[in-house]
Formats: sequence, structure tokens, C-alpha cells
Amino acid sequence: AVVSTQSTGGYGMSQSDEVAEHYWLLAGKEGDPDGSVAAQSQLGMFYTRRDTKDMKKAFYWHYFAAENGNLESKGALGVMYYTGGGVDADRELAFKCLCEASERGSLYAQGNLVVYYYESRLFTRAAHCAWSIAQTEDIRAAAEKSGLLLAFSRRGVSLGCFYYARCLQTGKGVQKNEAEAVKYFKKAIEVCPLTAAELQQKLKNDEL
Repeated sequence: AVVSTQSTGGYGMSQSDEVAEHYWLLAGKEGDPDGSVAAQSQLGMFYTRRDTKDMKKAFYWHYFAAENGNLESKGALGVMYYTGGGVDADRELAFKCLCEASERGSLYAQGNLVVYYYESRLFTRAAHCAWSIAQTEDIRAAAEKSGLLLAFSRRGVSLGCFYYARCLQTGKGVQKNEAEAVKYFKKAIEVCPLTAAELQQKLKNDEL
């Protein structure tokens, strides 16, 4: 899958999406374990992009990539089960996938596990997990160690920082401390402005 990786700059924004897709499909071998697991995972990412979105195809490829051992796709699969993206929502399977990926070092899965706990009103667990993620300083090194995309790792840490800040702000699952909350809200923005902006909108909509 060398051609497809080069044509997409390693992630997917390309001058020739059709070429990239073609070579990934060849390398992915319909999800066969003998195929390129990296290509299978890349296809999962490719089909979640705004301009090439097909969530059922994204789920298909993430499912097989995860079954074949890909950590990135295992975390993505957990989120898809949780949100119902490309598949019927299943909280039990979401929790299973997120826990497995978290235990293997996925910051993205860890951040989304915080969301799962928080939205399940398990605030003590949410605060504890969020605090742990928020202590991550060298995100690039953590991403490289686990073989994950830096952008996804940043999103996971930003989720952890923001939700920990919200717990501190409201006193949910942790002692209320508004000064510390400000500190972690700022860190969430620094780590991943886009993720923080999405969460700030949820706050404004009284959804968090």
C-alpha cells in the first residue's frame, strides 16, 4: 500500500482519492487476515471523512482491522458502537471495545471511555480516568509508542482534559475546584482546539 500512503500524505487528504482507495482495497483483501491490516484501518478512516463518507463501509473496514489486531480501529469501533455510526448502537460492545483499546494504550479510546462513563453518570470513574489522561504531557511520544495517529491521540487527551475540567467545575466525581477547572479547560484547547470547540458547543447547548 505504498502508493496509497504517498498519495494521501499518510492520512487521507489527497489529490487522488480514487487511486488511494483502489490500492487500499487491493491491499485490504476484503478484511482477510492475510491482507494489509494497516490498509483495512485506513479504509475505515477514509470512509469517515466528510467528502468520502460511508459509515457502513467505515464500520466494515474498522471491524475487520480491529479483528485483525489494529488498535486504532478497535478504538474507532468502540465509538461507532456507542454512537450508532454505521451500525446499530450497542453500549455493551462499545464498552468492551473501548476498554480493550484503552488497556492497549489508545489515548483516543481512553478519552472516549471517559465520555462513556460521564454520560452513564458514573462520575467518579469518569473523573478518575479523565484526570489520568489529562496528565499526558508528551502526546507525540505516546502516539508513536502505541503506533497511533497523533491527531486521534490529541483528541483523546483533549476529551480527558475537558471532561476533567467539567467534573472540577461542577463537583461531579471529584471535589469542586473552579481554578483547576480553568487550567484543564485551557489545556483541552491547547491540545486539540477542534475537539474543545465541539465540547464547548455541547456546554452551550446544556448537553454536558
